[in-house]
Amino acid sequence: MKPTISKNVSKFKCTKSPVREIMDLANPQFFKQAGLNPTEVISFSGGWVNHESPDELRKAYGDIIQNRQRFHFSGGYPPTIGLTECRNAIVDFEKHIFGQEMNLKPENIAIGCNSSQMTFNLMHIMLSPGDTLLLTDPSYCNYPSQVSAIDGVKIIRFPVLDVAKWRYIADEKTAEFAKFIRSEKPKMILLCAPDNPTSQIPPTEFIKAALEAAVEIGSFLVIDFAYKTLIWNGDVPEYFSWGPTENYVSIHSNSKWCRGLGRRLGWVEAPPEIIEALEAVQGSSILCPDTLHQMALTDYITNGIESNSIIPYIHKTARLYETAAKRTVEAIDKHLKLPCLVPQGGLYTVVHVDAESSEITRRIVENTGVIVVPGWGFGETLKNAVRLSYGPLVHSLDKIDEGMKRIGKFLATCNR
Repeated sequence: MKPTISKNVSKFKCTKSPVREIMDLANPQFFKQAGLNPTEVISFSGGWVNHESPDELRKAYGDIIQNRQRFHFSGGYPPTIGLTECRNAIVDFEKHIFGQEMNLKPENIAIGCNSSQMTFNLMHIMLSPGDTLLLTDPSYCNYPSQVSAIDGVKIIRFPVLDVAKWRYIADEKTAEFAKFIRSEKPKMILLCAPDNPTSQIPPTEFIKAALEAAVEIGSFLVIDFAYKTLIWNGDVPEYFSWGPTENYVSIHSNSKWCRGLGRRLGWVEAPPEIIEALEAVQGSSILCPDTLHQMALTDYITNGIESNSIIPYIHKTARLYETAAKRTVEAIDKHLKLPCLVPQGGLYTVVHVDAESSEITRRIVENTGVIVVPGWGFGETLKNAVRLSYGPLVHSLDKIDEGMKRIGKFLATCNR
């Protein structure tokens, strides 16, 4: 008799996934079926960066590889929650970028394979069957998929987008958000800054109110800082330099800021109780994070702080994406004449297309060869919207104009 897989995984496989839909649209086989030339396809789907990694980081890898003793060491097991040297370097990095007064110590750091894995583990540590996870609407489409592995967890959402006026309104809903938290009593509140998919940055007062409410009801406020260094338009929000507390935890990654997408490391900044729990969970899942990547990141941070090369690199990188964001918004205004959000950081904007997002996305790629992401997976507020990522096109700005021109021509003639 053929054995069956678990009910949870079977249910997950049958659930419509926005990530799988994106991958299907970006599949060369789909291009062939639609009669598209893959070389002419323009993709705004990828949530990834395309700037150059710092030369100093590449050199750090080279130095390790050229050193027989250090390369041998890189093939050994590190501690389950990361090398002590790397945890120390992360503390130095955070304080160097976001303020020396930051209350962060190495014992508050747990390193893992990537931020997705760390988020998944935190959900299992913080949530039990019957608990509630609070997300904003819209929010990152992977969060609901990740928590679906925990049977009996309820997801609730709080809207931060005025669909009628197409405005991000977190700053106007601070008191309402705190009241909602106190009323619904979620065990975990999961936010993202800058946000995916809107590239908006929740204001400090919004975050402060959420944390105060979380302390009162005994819940966790967790912020995903995957795009933390990709910000512009003014001062860094105060909460970017907060250290962890009993109720506040943050998730981080090297994948976006130094383009480590394929050399992934993630880490969590949390109180000792959560770090101990992560150590136990990771010991039974990933066992340990990659040693070579930790060694190279440690060397790069240490040398970069000493030479003062990290901050200029981060600022230069942010300017690249600010330029791409501005070009994207201008192209949308010119060719689509549809409402979109002006990014404050990150890699994305969302456009209101006034049509069911999954259907219009497929029609756009079939008729124009331009891939955008359907908004339905990010929440109810984006069911008639699409997400555009300018991240992969940061060095191909003309493709942004060309892509919007194609979409605009199609939308002008199609019956939505």
